[in-house]
Amino acid sequence: MLNSPLLDGIGRSKGTDKSAGGPKAHDYLRKYEFFLKALKDEEFTLLELGIFRGASLKTWEEYFTKATIVGVDVEPETQLHAGGRIRAILGDLSQTPFVEQLNGLNARVIIDDASHWWRDQLRALFILYPAMPKGGIYIVEDIHTSFQPLAPLFSAGLDSPPARVLLKIAEYMTGNNKTTPFDPERRMLPLFPEPVFHNEVRAIADMTDLTVFMEGSCILVKKA
Repeated sequence: MLNSPLLDGIGRSKGTDKSAGGPKAHDYLRKYEFFLKALKDEEFTLLELGIFRGASLKTWEEYFTKATIVGVDVEPETQLHAGGRIRAILGDLSQTPFVEQLNGLNARVIIDDASHWWRDQLRALFILYPAMPKGGIYIVEDIHTSFQPLAPLFSAGLDSPPARVLLKIAEYMTGNNKTTPFDPERRMLPLFPEPVFHNEVRAIADMTDLTVFMEGSCILVKKA
């Protein structure tokens, strides 16, 4: 099921660490393709938070034959990666008004590979995901920063790690019995303390069809 080589092969050729090649490779693309391949030849907008050296933007441009690829980064030199179907936007994802402006892109796919700071990951999720079109795919990358030994470096005093918030979303979803009206109180005793962002978590759970966890990453698929 997860052995399709196309997306990962493109990623390797472009040098992105999302591929399975290299000592620091995350091996994300092989798994992402299972969820993304239906969009391969569709016209839509893909938004990636974080550009770095532009390797993943070039990967998306080659794999998705008709998509507009938009990257966002705070570093001015990343704007040099724009060209063809790739757009680059300069902006600070720690600023709520800027993140809200990105909803105007109407992105069908969003990948958060930016700072990995807890507040930035949660801000982007809470603002961008609800505004995505139905069936949208949202990916939060590198959530291993929610765990030790990296947690103290990325928490900045926040006590709700993004991985915990995503797990709570999954808990609410699996506790929803479709044979009766939705009851957000019908859930297991919490595996973790309730997240600080309780209302946001419940709202996202109610609009989500599928939550998938993998090593270092989480995918949310919105209801169609």
